[in-house]
Amino acid sequence: MKTRYIFLAALSTALLGCARETTPSVGETAREYLGLWIEKYHPGVSPDANGLYQLEETVGTGDLWDADMPYSYLEITTRSLSGVVSSTMSEELSKQLGTYVVGNYYGPRFQATGEGSSYAGLDALLSGMREGGSRRAVVPAWMLTTSRFKTQKEYIDAASSSASLIYEVVLKGQTDDINAVEKDSIGRYVSRHYGAVDPVSYIPDEAPDGTFYFINVYTPSGEDVKPHTETATGTLNYTGRLLNGQVFDTTLENVAKDAGLYSSSKQYTPMSITFASEWKSISMGSGGSLIDGFKGALSLMKYPGQKAVAIFTSSQGYSTTGSGNTIPAWSPLLFELELVDVSEVE
Repeated sequence: MKTRYIFLAALSTALLGCARETTPSVGETAREYLGLWIEKYHPGVSPDANGLYQLEETVGTGDLWDADMPYSYLEITTRSLSGVVSSTMSEELSKQLGTYVVGNYYGPRFQATGEGSSYAGLDALLSGMREGGSRRAVVPAWMLTTSRFKTQKEYIDAASSSASLIYEVVLKGQTDDINAVEKDSIGRYVSRHYGAVDPVSYIPDEAPDGTFYFINVYTPSGEDVKPHTETATGTLNYTGRLLNGQVFDTTLENVAKDAGLYSSSKQYTPMSITFASEWKSISMGSGGSLIDGFKGALSLMKYPGQKAVAIFTSSQGYSTTGSGNTIPAWSPLLFELELVDVSEVE
């Protein structure tokens, strides 16, 4: 009996060892499943040199995508292999799907590319594309990583997900100087809507660099009109917009209704402002954080009743991250401001 037990124990150990050795990794599971899916739904389609399965392409007529250009202007839709849309930048498609949300931003946006910034699969998909072109391709699960490896085997071995995606990408443009693009778009906007206006700076002793504009729309006049002191408080109405005119925040009920953003749970009243000797120290409401461009604009609001428009680059706004679904990364912002009243501290 002892001999039998020893034999069974050895056999169990051997079988367990074999099971451990033959259990496929996450990447291998993804590879096997994707291979079967391609064979069933796209027979004859083979992976390209980067491991992607190209399904459809419309060739653009613009410049060839350059991996050394760190910012690409893209419109992207992703789907699961079953066809379910997991994300889209298309307003039309969102409306068709019933996922459209008023106030969210739809349309192309800048995407940083390269290791650590974008998926290896996205960069591989963009390789060889021309501006104005589009591609639809299956990006394997193991290529959905911001890391970079030399071989497909290394990607497969490092995979942490087995879910491949179908990418639909339109390449609208690319740049190696995102700040210059923003300044150019602001300059053209200001020229088109306000004429010959020079940029300014709200930072003492710093020359304007084209990233901030402040346009006085209305300044009260008269003997009784005096600029407020550094310790004054006041109330402010404002409306924040993207340069395409889309409203992302406002204190005005009629503007919120016109923009489709009205909420009965929100009070549309002027916000309280506490001024300070330095622009960085200006606060609003309960003291929540304010972006630099907004604080800089408030530092230039000197008179009760004054109305102005401030326009500035994302370096003084929401920078490389944007804000939720309403403000994309690298978005210049526009604020319409009205200093409703001012109270001086005795």
